[in-house]
Amino acid sequence: RPGLGAPAHWMSVQAKDLVTNQQVIQVDSSASIEEACDALIAHKIQSVPLYDRASKSYIGMFDLHDLASYLLAKRPQGRQGLAREVGQQGVEVSRLTDMSHMNPFYSVLPETTVAQIVGVFASGTHRVAVMQSEREIRGILSQTRVVRYFFEHCAGPQATDPQAVQINGLLDRTLQDLGLVTGNVVMAKPTTPVLQALSLLERWHISSVAIVEDNQRLVGNLSVTDIKYVVKNKQLLHGTCIELIQSVRYMQGLQDGRDRAAVFSVRPEASLRYALSKLIATGAHRVWV
Repeated sequence: RPGLGAPAHWMSVQAKDLVTNQQVIQVDSSASIEEACDALIAHKIQSVPLYDRASKSYIGMFDLHDLASYLLAKRPQGRQGLAREVGQQGVEVSRLTDMSHMNPFYSVLPETTVAQIVGVFASGTHRVAVMQSEREIRGILSQTRVVRYFFEHCAGPQATDPQAVQINGLLDRTLQDLGLVTGNVVMAKPTTPVLQALSLLERWHISSVAIVEDNQRLVGNLSVTDIKYVVKNKQLLHGTCIELIQSVRYMQGLQDGRDRAAVFSVRPEASLRYALSKLIATGAHRVWV
């Protein structure tokens, strides 16, 4: 716990120290759904704060779970009607704010400690806005940033102080030993319709489903981060999971200039240290066990 030992604990680091010199990406609340998705794709982010010029304040976050909820809510109007409304410029992204109730706009003071923020993350939120003032964001602090900071500063096997020794003892234990391997995996088939997979994401409040063939072979995953590309190509919404995944990987390859792996995985016997290093090295948000 922060403050109990003489050495500074990594969890007592303040939020402002983890968002130094960060460029804050935001979208005008009057922007269209397509414009907001373009911003997410261009900056390789999963959510963006919406800024209202009239009140000079933030009205919420546009998160990809909100987009998924919107697509599912519009499903009854039919295939052509849904594709037309998603792509038209008149639909303001502000209509989608916190529609999924999964990643709301959560703000913290610059002095908030990592220990306090981890508590927020444990409730299901994936990122918090570190405020410079009541109406200005200093930076967005994500789970991924906290994990990377922890791994870079506290996971060195050469550390000798008691806190580091305890942490390294944890990191060197296997995923199975730590109880991080469960059989509760939400799955879909390559031929599963995209809208059906979106329903699984929303029903179970998760960010990805495993794409598994009939022989139980893992061939990929459909993530909520893939959904933003549906706005660029409306027909993908009415295709299968494997069609969406292949199209998304192709578009990402054009953007990055490199191939994308379909899935990252580890064995139950892998150490927590290895699993974390794989997450950080690949930039992935999950690994399958």
